[in-house]
Amino acid sequence: MKLFNLSKTIAVLVTAGLAMGIQPAKAALTSAELATLGIEGTPLTPVGAIRAGNADGSIPAWSPKSSLVPPPGYKPGDAPDPFANEKPLFTITAKNYTQYQDKLNLAQIAMFKQYPDTFRMHVYPTHRTATYDPWIYEATLRQAKSVTMCPDQTTTGKVCLKNYVLGGGTPFPIPKNGDEVGWNHFVAYRGTSYDIVGNGALIDSLGGRTDVLQHSRTIWPWWFQEKDFPQNPWFKAFGPAIFCDSQEVLQPPRSAGLMFGACIYVDDPTAQSYLYVPGQRRVRKAPEIGFHDSPAFGSDGQRTAASRWMHYFGGVDSRHDRKLLGRKEMFVPYNNFKLTQENVGFDQIFGKKHINQDLIRYELHRVWTIEANLKPGQRHLYKRHIAYFDEDTWEGLGFVVYDNSDRLWRVGEQYLVYNYDPRFVGIYGDSQIDLINGRYTSYNYWYRQASKAANFKNPIISSDSSKVPFSIDVYTPQGLRNMGTR
Repeated sequence: MKLFNLSKTIAVLVTAGLAMGIQPAKAALTSAELATLGIEGTPLTPVGAIRAGNADGSIPAWSPKSSLVPPPGYKPGDAPDPFANEKPLFTITAKNYTQYQDKLNLAQIAMFKQYPDTFRMHVYPTHRTATYDPWIYEATLRQAKSVTMCPDQTTTGKVCLKNYVLGGGTPFPIPKNGDEVGWNHFVAYRGTSYDIVGNGALIDSLGGRTDVLQHSRTIWPWWFQEKDFPQNPWFKAFGPAIFCDSQEVLQPPRSAGLMFGACIYVDDPTAQSYLYVPGQRRVRKAPEIGFHDSPAFGSDGQRTAASRWMHYFGGVDSRHDRKLLGRKEMFVPYNNFKLTQENVGFDQIFGKKHINQDLIRYELHRVWTIEANLKPGQRHLYKRHIAYFDEDTWEGLGFVVYDNSDRLWRVGEQYLVYNYDPRFVGIYGDSQIDLINGRYTSYNYWYRQASKAANFKNPIISSDSSKVPFSIDVYTPQGLRNMGTR
């Protein structure tokens, strides 16, 4: 992949980072590197994105003042579309995609080949809406001064961090290898807690759909203020907890009540997971949840932990070597407000073969790419895994994976949208397509439609770590037992 012909400062930094893609990360950022990061007046944004626009202006410059302003009458939880009147600049189809191939990822190219009659990409003007509250940037600049990967991650593959500070932050805004990109994505800011219902829909090869509604209770202790960090020793079992999740199946009825609680930690991202089985009325340890290529919860075996958010570490001992391929311009799903509107239901979103492409908005953004290859002697369903990440958020945008016969097997996209309160660009939905069996699935997203389907209260996405809207005991075995038997 080519580097952008930008300022000398950026070129030197990026070139150095790519050159070190196969080298151990030995230290935190230097003072010279830190000086290139800032909220204003620096070549890189606080999270390491290139501040400048591109040469022809199709990607604008980033500004911390480019936040979307809610319209009059806005209420928390609303998702007004500020770009509703914009028209596509052009549409990419199976007939013309080769003209744009240098700005398409491998998943998109595969979809044009697999579904030439229905897959298309409407490309709109680019808006760099990914802005955060100042404390997010301050946390990143503070974290980047000291944090490093553990020495073992660059030698044996053990996944862990050292020299971190509590309070959040993107750890490696100037990444020097694929693992550092993986960490940036792993802890990308998505709020500090969620209390939502989502739909992890399953679509068979004939287009039949099963809606799997699940109640998610999620916290991100990585982003908690230090004073708010949970005092229960459970949340410091392997260093501080990074991410804790619980999902409870609401429908289909045959699975209702099945629920898990899990945390992953700075020193060990293997999920410490427990499962409540309603038919047995008991809690058991569930090491398979969130582990490498184990099936994702509620996915009917069609997704793996490794493809959550388009890329996921999945365990303390990495089974893949991750190579940093660089940063380039690509057409990616962004500002997908059409998906969030109340008059858009599941029947409109989920097509027979893939997501309804007329609802997806593509924009030109700069994208980081990593390629993960299975290490000699290791076993995994995915021999090769290529993943794409947004430079402004470190959020996943797409992926492709190959099986152990080197066949292109599964591809995916993630649909990003601006969240007004708290403000960030995050995931509203995704899709993962099995190119071999013709099925596709979605993760537990689409919370506005799912909440309506489940008669759930208003979804809560919070940035206040002092006000988690549920009991965090749900992540402990005893708390999960109490929740399941109440």
